[in-house]
Amino acid sequence: MFPLHNAVASRNFTEVQNLVANGHDINEQHYDRVTPLHMACLTGDVEITDYLLQKGAWVNAQSIDNSTPLCDACAGGNVECVKMLLNHGAVVNPPLLLSTPLHEAALRGYTDIVTVLIIAGAKLNVNDLHYGTPLHATCSMQFPSISCINFLLKSGASVNAIKNHKTPLHLIAMYSKSEDAAQLLLAYGADVYMKDNRGRTARDLAGPSSALAHLLVTNEKDPRPLTQCCRLAIRSHLGPTRLQMINKLQAPPILIGFLQ
Repeated sequence: MFPLHNAVASRNFTEVQNLVANGHDINEQHYDRVTPLHMACLTGDVEITDYLLQKGAWVNAQSIDNSTPLCDACAGGNVECVKMLLNHGAVVNPPLLLSTPLHEAALRGYTDIVTVLIIAGAKLNVNDLHYGTPLHATCSMQFPSISCINFLLKSGASVNAIKNHKTPLHLIAMYSKSEDAAQLLLAYGADVYMKDNRGRTARDLAGPSSALAHLLVTNEKDPRPLTQCCRLAIRSHLGPTRLQMINKLQAPPILIGFLQ
């Protein structure tokens, strides 16, 4: 019933070209208002995505749940598709979404796409309806991407943001119990004393005998060094936008490294 959609889904570029040449609507929407461009982006097919854009596909078309092709490209994981869409005017912070493009990339640990989106102006601390912030999303993974967490934090993601009464550290304790991820969150100021709506800290959720629980107990007992408190205070004062300009400061490299 939707031959162009089917050709895109099967990544048959020749058939896509033939159908478009024979007059098929390049912006046809099927039942969920999904366009061929949505499908090309989800499959990560750069060749078809580029062809559809060159032929006039709507770069910010919205499906029934308001998802745009950029959202699908971020879920599909091909950073070249993401760059192509942004170069053609894709909105990096689309309105009325259940999940933003940055959430889609962070949830899957696609650090390269997360990097491109943040440089393009993606909002770091917006909540979606399911996970919370993009940092919540990536910390919800069973095998969280340390590089993705690191880049989000370095860029100014709120380490103690709360969604559904839980911080990113709570989610690490619940799902992955990753010591590396927890260490990173702690280095950027995660509060080990914060409790969820049932009065549980991250240590409580980690389980009494886990290595993560031991790490959290140690951090509860040992106060944060004054130099670390100063670093976190300066980063908090600068905020996400100015944090991205740290590398351009006329300051000693050792100071720039300290602030990052």
